[in-house]
Order: sequence, then structure tokens, then C-alpha cells
Amino acid sequence: MQKSWKHSLQIAFTYIGTVVGAGFASGREILEFFVQYGTQGLIGVILSAFLFVWAGVQVMLVAHRIQATSYQEMSVYLFGKTIGSLFNIVLLLVLLGTTSVMLAFTGSLTHETFHLPAQIGIWVSMICIYIVTARGLDAIHSVNSIFVPILIGFTFLVFFYTKPWGAVASTSMMMVEPIKQGAWISSPLYYVALNISLTQAVLIPIGRESRSEKPLVLGGILGGLGISLLLLLSYLSLNSNMPQIQLVDAPMIHMLSGLGKGITILFAMLVFGEVFSSLVANVFGLAEQVKKYVPVPSTLIISSILLISYAISFVGFSSLLSLLYPLFGQIVVFFLFMLLYRQISDPSSRRIGS
Repeated sequence: MQKSWKHSLQIAFTYIGTVVGAGFASGREILEFFVQYGTQGLIGVILSAFLFVWAGVQVMLVAHRIQATSYQEMSVYLFGKTIGSLFNIVLLLVLLGTTSVMLAFTGSLTHETFHLPAQIGIWVSMICIYIVTARGLDAIHSVNSIFVPILIGFTFLVFFYTKPWGAVASTSMMMVEPIKQGAWISSPLYYVALNISLTQAVLIPIGRESRSEKPLVLGGILGGLGISLLLLLSYLSLNSNMPQIQLVDAPMIHMLSGLGKGITILFAMLVFGEVFSSLVANVFGLAEQVKKYVPVPSTLIISSILLISYAISFVGFSSLLSLLYPLFGQIVVFFLFMLLYRQISDPSSRRIGS
């Protein structure tokens, strides 16, 4: 029993750590998908909570039942061979784009926190990613088991330090701009679809390798609730500090600046650790997929992925996130719909085994 709980917690921490990438940990992603809609964004946060629990569990259960070796097999199962193969290519491009966004963030973080050239942060990250990626899932599990509990603690620190319960939201923040009427409803769908699609690189191997389904269900529930808690606390903290933080690349770090440079640097290093673990997972998933299409050494594939992401990162973190993340979310939202369709149409997908 104790071993089962330990396995479930490990799954939960890995799930949380994979979702908490550059956009989430920095706060920019939460601003883009939720905070800009004011109080209506809070409804989006609650909807996202249910979706993260349900979708995380379903991806792992499906992977376990069909013994999927990659998210290509998952795509084919959900969409059929032809559309599934096309969707898999789209997913590869989305994964490459988000990897570029996170790589750009390591540069922004280095510049804003340490006042060093952004390129130093990007190149150090690329070298470390190259070294760690070869170690695979075991390294990802270990990193997340360390960083996720600390991140939860720091998120509570930001929450209690900013005291959002005492802030009064401005009228402009409680209303949605006319041009975005109704967008607050679709935004959480896009947000969860994007994150769940990207976490497949980690969730599918976890589902396939698990000996039973119960740890997957419990780990998915705990992980989904953990993500939801972090999302809610971050939303409340960010919303209470609008619009001062609207143009900051890393608003979560910026809000702690009043506690002194030491705390700010500690939180920045933690955020970097979370972003780094997500980058490793992304590059690992990309490399595994590309190997199926291009029979070349893994080292060459990893190097190529990093160099392409490096070239794209020159656009800049905030610009890339604002442009690519909502677009990618709209593209991959069909993944959630097909996951639900398969759950309804396939009787075996509704049972939870032991």
C-alpha cells in the first residue's frame, strides 16, 4: 500500500512538474489565459481544474490499456490512422514551438534576475538539456520530486505576501474587453488542451510502464488537483497586482522583489529548475518521435532540436508566448474532444482496473 502511494505521488509530481513550464511558473501563461479576463477568468480556473484531473487520468489509462509506446500511437488511437498521423506532425511542431518559448524564457530570467546577457542563460540551458536528456524518465522523475514541493511552498509564499484577499479589483479588470467577448469560456479549454497534449511525452510512458491502473488514477487526480491549486493561488496573486505586472516577463518573481534580493534569486532559481525539467521532457519527447521518422543518432537529433529552438527563441519570450500558446491551444483542442469521445464510445475505457 505504501509503495502504491509513493508511486502515485511520484506520478503526481511528474505531472505537475511537466505542466509547470516557463509560462506557468513565471506567471505569463496565467496572465494570458485567465487574469486578463478578470473575475470571469476565475471561472476559467475552476473549469480547468476539472479538465486537468479528468484529462491527465484518461491519457495515462488509455496509454496503459493500448500499451502505447509514443504519442503517435495515442493520436492514431484517438483520430484514426490518417488524421492521427497528421495530428502527430502538428503536435511535433507545437512541441518544438513551446520548447522555443521556454528556452527564450531562460534568457529572460537570466537578464531580469541576474542582469546578465540573455544568451548566457539560453546557452547554459541548452548544454545542460543536452547532457540530461539522455538519462530519460528516471532523471525527470527525480528532478520533479525535488522541485515540485518547493514550488508549491513558494507559490503559497507569493499568495500570502501579496494578500489578494485584501485587494479590490478595478472595474476594468472585472470586465472583458468587447473584442474578447466569450473568450474566457474557450480560453481554459485551449489552455488545458495545450498542456495535456504536451505532457503526453511523459504521461504516456508512465501509463504504459505502470503495473496497474490504480496508481495512475490516484496520481492523475493528485496531480490535477495540485496543478489546479497552483493555478488558483497564482491567479489570485497576479490579479491583485494588475496592471503593474502586465508587461513583466516574470511577474511571479517580480511580486516577491519586496522581500529582498535573496528571496527573489531563490525563487528565480526554482522557476529555472521547473522550466528546465519541462524542457528536458519536451526535448526527450521530440527526440523519441523524430527517431521514428529519421534514422540518425539521438545526439544529432537532440542537437538539431536545440539549435532550431534557439533560432526561434530570438523572437523573445513574451512575444512568443502571447502569439504561439493561444494559437497552439486552438489547434490541439480537438485532442480533448477525441479523448472524451473515445471514453464514451469505448466501453473498456470507462472501467478502472486494479
